[in-house]
Amino acid sequence: MRVFVSEGAAGVLQLQRCNGSNLSQQLITVDDRTPDSSLRTGVAAVRQIMRHRYRPLYVEFRGTVAAKGATAEQFQRAVGFVESCKTMPNDIAQNVRVHATGQDPPWRFVATDAGARLELSGKEAARFSGAPFKLPPPKVKNVRRYEAQSSTNGASIRIELTEQMCSDGRSETAYGARAVVRYGDRTFEGCAARF
Repeated sequence: MRVFVSEGAAGVLQLQRCNGSNLSQQLITVDDRTPDSSLRTGVAAVRQIMRHRYRPLYVEFRGTVAAKGATAEQFQRAVGFVESCKTMPNDIAQNVRVHATGQDPPWRFVATDAGARLELSGKEAARFSGAPFKLPPPKVKNVRRYEAQSSTNGASIRIELTEQMCSDGRSETAYGARAVVRYGDRTFEGCAARF
């Protein structure tokens, strides 16, 4: 789901869908069934640092939406700087299974059925088969682990995604999972929006 969320009376989360380039006037109550209420926690974290804190907040989650209510099962991300349906982000393609990023140094990992790649600042991307990422591995205490070997240089990668709200506290974005990537002898930490 790609929607806008606001808090109603008594802190009830309500969503609005986009109707073309405009926000629908219909408010639908959201039942947050994400692990540790990560949807609610992510919305609150972004609201703390948003410039325009009282407007509806752009949110992505997996779940169901019906006329009378919605159920959120997996929080993916909340982005505070998205102001309208016209400016919804398109930085993550529909076919992406895993999308994780981090800083210090900047890195990004993206996996689809066709293949995966780890991008490191100033270095050539390491490429991997998409096979290990086609189906999500079983969760153990809200942790998913993926392992693969690079088709470009043979180095191994291990990705651990812990389903919980993740934010750097500086940007107007919160994510649904913490990410730890071990590539060769290096470790990178960040957040994941798809997992």
